[in-house]
Amino acid sequence: MPRITRRDRVKALAVALLTSMVTLFAQDKAPVPYPDGFRSWTHVKSLIVGPDHESFSKRGGIHHYYANDKAVAGYRTGLFPEGSILVDEAVFTKDGEGRTTGLLFEGERRSLDVMVKDSRRYESTGGWGYEHFERDDPTGRLSGGDQATCSACHAKAPTDHVFSRMRP
Repeated sequence: MPRITRRDRVKALAVALLTSMVTLFAQDKAPVPYPDGFRSWTHVKSLIVGPDHESFSKRGGIHHYYANDKAVAGYRTGLFPEGSILVDEAVFTKDGEGRTTGLLFEGERRSLDVMVKDSRRYESTGGWGYEHFERDDPTGRLSGGDQATCSACHAKAPTDHVFSRMRP
């Protein structure tokens, strides 16, 4: 019978731990639904990510932020209630032509980033679920690990995982 070494035990433990972590992230990846009708919600603010910004290659364009009614209450109180939904709609820009030369217009949708407050479903990510949708595709792209990465960054936000402020 082969002898099981300490090194074999450590390897087996590492594999078991890694498997458990992957399983945990996969189970915690409760889907964040595509936010149909979000453009009828409250417009929070807009900003432009220009070519001089470090994230331009991935996030360049105009970003419009929308909040459902519950999230609007969260902006006002500083504590976002369960069911709050925030949407960052990114659109490409296009230069005007002819008589519109010098104007910058919205182009096609680049992506949607969505945050949903649900402390039970997203306990391991600070009570928020995160999702990324490319262009007009309603299929989310984030893995459980990606959601954890979003959460780690948003945990640094000054107000309940939310960086944006409502425009006065």
